[in-house]
Amino acid sequence: MRNLQKTEALLPEEPAGIPRRKFSGRLIGSLPAKVAAFLLLLILSCLTAVCALGAFFIYQEGLYTISQESYQQRAFDNIAYGDQRTVLELVLNGYQGEAEAYCERRNIASASVETAEGETVWSWRSGEEENPAWQFFGVFDGDTIQMRLNQDLPREDAYALANRVIRLGYALRYWIYAIMAAAAVCGVVCFVFLLEASGHHPGEEGVRPGWGTGLPLDVLTVGGGMALFLIEQLLVEEVLYGISSDVVTIVGLGVCMILALAAVTGYCMSLALRIKLGQWWKNTVIFWALGILWRILKRVGAALAALGRGMQALFRQFPLIWKTAVLFGALCLLELMALLLCWWEMDNFALFWFFEKLLLFPVVLSGALMLRKLQKGGQALAAGDLSYQVDTRHMIWDLRRHGEDLNSIAAGMNRAVDQRMKSERMKTELITNVSHDIKTPLTSIINYADLIGKEPAGSEKIPEYAGVLLRQSERLKKLIEDLVEASKASTGNLEVVLAPCEVGVLLTQAAGEYQQRLSQADLTLVTRQPEHPVTILADGRRLWRIFDNLMNNICKYAQAGTRVYLTLEEQTGMAVISFKNTSRSPLDISAEDLIERFVRGDASRNTEGSGLGLSIAKSLTDLQKGTMELTVDGDLFKVVLRFPLAG
Repeated sequence: MRNLQKTEALLPEEPAGIPRRKFSGRLIGSLPAKVAAFLLLLILSCLTAVCALGAFFIYQEGLYTISQESYQQRAFDNIAYGDQRTVLELVLNGYQGEAEAYCERRNIASASVETAEGETVWSWRSGEEENPAWQFFGVFDGDTIQMRLNQDLPREDAYALANRVIRLGYALRYWIYAIMAAAAVCGVVCFVFLLEASGHHPGEEGVRPGWGTGLPLDVLTVGGGMALFLIEQLLVEEVLYGISSDVVTIVGLGVCMILALAAVTGYCMSLALRIKLGQWWKNTVIFWALGILWRILKRVGAALAALGRGMQALFRQFPLIWKTAVLFGALCLLELMALLLCWWEMDNFALFWFFEKLLLFPVVLSGALMLRKLQKGGQALAAGDLSYQVDTRHMIWDLRRHGEDLNSIAAGMNRAVDQRMKSERMKTELITNVSHDIKTPLTSIINYADLIGKEPAGSEKIPEYAGVLLRQSERLKKLIEDLVEASKASTGNLEVVLAPCEVGVLLTQAAGEYQQRLSQADLTLVTRQPEHPVTILADGRRLWRIFDNLMNNICKYAQAGTRVYLTLEEQTGMAVISFKNTSRSPLDISAEDLIERFVRGDASRNTEGSGLGLSIAKSLTDLQKGTMELTVDGDLFKVVLRFPLAG
């Protein structure tokens, strides 16, 4: 109840002018309302059935075309025929007293019997008023009987009952359809109410399962159908063979109809409740059986698919000669089986042979076309056309693989040619860059040495020229050392001693070493690293050289007034170190080209440096079993180093 109150409290408030539908909710969940609706449904259904039978009787008897007096006269004729035979047999057999008593029990006012000779042998009169319209004559084997009925039909017999039924029929012959329609509509309303009320209970929101919803729907359907069939068979037996009296038959018929209607209504209410609860089809034996069958079929299908894939993989492993032999053997076996089946009728075998060759011809033609494509591909490659591609879309087995191999050969040769051209181009650029970088300080050294030689002893310019000579000599020495180190690093000739190393300490040291240069370049350094130590297996000296080269590169090429980011993270067993900065000059060169030796960010090569920093950092990273990724996105320059964590 507490949860229910909370739920009601969360519901949105209704407008003041709209009443809440509490009454309908209480009515749907009320048990007396359900019982009343069920009883009304039974009564209205019986009334509808009676009206339908009455309308059918009225139509069959022609009450719309015959007057009431004529139909009443015809009905009385049928009843009087039986009475005349009974009275005549009693009189002729000498039982006049029993004949009089019979007439007194019936609405007969007078009766007389004459023989074939015209002699009146019996006459009786009750003294009551006769109706002249109800006079009946009957002739049986020459004997004549005359009978008249009472005016008011005071006794309860077949005449009185027929009279009331006929009057009622004529009175209701037009109203019966309105009554039947009204009863049917009201019955439908009660039926819909019961369907809507199924599953609802007083004081509860929504619907909940009933005691019968646990029974599978198809079992309930079959059981209910069999019960209705048995009831129908009992009714047929009772009506056709008349095992019981008329009263018992009528009562039994009514009870059976009520039971059948109650069973159908209960079944419909159960079905409506199952539909409200949702997924009603799952609570059926058929669904359960189909689920088991589906799982079995899935497993069988998976097994067959696995077997087919295995057979296909095994067949693919066969050489082309063996595949051809297997297919040829299968074809011969098929022809042998056809020959054995049609040996007594060679016409059928000839027809089979014709259709076999008719189907085999396009297969052979398709194989020939595949071979032709492979031949043209080989000729194109032999002629040096490396752009030619063999169409393998409609090829099979080894032919497809052979075509793909030809395409791979062409692609590989194209890559080899492109790599060779790139290598030649890089070699030329390397020679040009090395020559330029060595020639520049060497030219300065030669020129300033010549100037010193021309200056007189004691000249004030000699110390200035000597300083230039020293600076250019140091630059040349640094260039040669970088060149030697890059060569050793790229060939793996550097000695690397891997040991546990805390990356954060070296990163903090690099930030401290370059803090002054970064400040002079108007760069703001932002570092981020975990609070706990991050240890990797690396050579501390070589790792420091990597950090030194990257920080030196940032100081040279970063845009003034921007931030430089140094971060250290742990990601899936790896230590990830990233250097990010904004480039001063537009980077119109790819990341792969920047890592190459003697390549700088400025194409004019006016800045100091050898262009070997990134190349050396990449080689040293590889030697320490790490990876280096360089990313260029617009003016963003980013280097990411990844090393496995120690332990």
